[in-house]
Amino acid sequence: MTSGVACALIAMLAGALTVAPAAHAETAWILWERPVNSTTGSAQGGWQGRGRFEAERWCRGAMTRAINQTLAAGVKGNRLDPSAKLMEYQCLPEGADPRAPATK
Repeated sequence: MTSGVACALIAMLAGALTVAPAAHAETAWILWERPVNSTTGSAQGGWQGRGRFEAERWCRGAMTRAINQTLAAGVKGNRLDPSAKLMEYQCLPEGADPRAPATK
């Protein structure tokens, strides 16, 4: 991988691993995804719900599987295929919507 693509990929994965706000133990969790440009690392679309889970740990497990599948499909040999479809993921408690405008 080139260093720029590697940095973008690391930044994307680091964003996926950020800690969501504390939520009640009985709150469902939603796995969100959005496409990312494999060259620039910038978002290429809006967030879409990928699944609903009973606990944060199940959501994070599904996110890990999704990241692994996305990377496996996009890596050819030891290089990232520039035409690969990369995704950014995050788990949020139900009711927290990444599509909503940010409030101050």
